[in-house]
Amino acid sequence: MKVIFLDIDGVINPYDTKHHSNNKTLLKLFIKYLSLRYRRDYTVYNSWIVRACYLDWNKQAMKRIKHIIDETNAKIVISSDWRPCLFHENPNEMRDLLHLWHMDKYWIGDTDALWLDSKRQSEKMKEAEEYLKSKGITNYSERTIEIIDYVLKHNEITNYVVLDDMNLVALDYHFVRTSNLITDEQAEECISILNM
Repeated sequence: MKVIFLDIDGVINPYDTKHHSNNKTLLKLFIKYLSLRYRRDYTVYNSWIVRACYLDWNKQAMKRIKHIIDETNAKIVISSDWRPCLFHENPNEMRDLLHLWHMDKYWIGDTDALWLDSKRQSEKMKEAEEYLKSKGITNYSERTIEIIDYVLKHNEITNYVVLDDMNLVALDYHFVRTSNLITDEQAEECISILNM
C-alpha cells in the first residue's frame, strides 16, 4: 500500500485565504446546509473548522492530491495539526471533512500525537527515535517521529510520501516540501516517489 502523509495548512489550505472568517452566512444555517447536501451530520463538529475546510481548502490543490492518488493508487494519512486527536474527540472527523471534497474513501487514518503526555505514547516515540538513529538520522522533529511511528506500525506500507510545509528533511527522499500550496511540479514529484 502506498501512503500520502498529508499536512493541511501550507499544502491544501493556503495561509493567505480565510474565506471562512469573512463569510457572513449564519454559521449554524451554513452547517445545516452542508449536512443536508453531503448527507453527513456536520453539526457534531466544530463549525469553524467545517466551514474552513469547505471554503478555504484550495480547489486546485485538492485536484493535485486527487491526481497523485489516481496515478499511484495511494491512500491518505493525515499528519497535520488538523488531526482530531489533538483538539476533537470524534476519530472520524477528518474522514467527514474529506467527504466535503469527495476524498473520504482514500482516507485510512491519522498519525498519533506522540508528544502528548502519556506513557504508552512515549514508549512508541522511543521506538521511532531508535529507528531514526539506526539510520544515522539525529536531527528530526516530532512530526517526523509520528510519521515514522505510523510506518513502523503498518507493514502493509510499501512506499510513502510526506507532503508538508515544515522542514522534515530527515525523511529524505520521501519528503516534498511545499511553501503555501502544492504545485503541479510537486504533485509530479510525489507521483515519482510513490511509483519508485
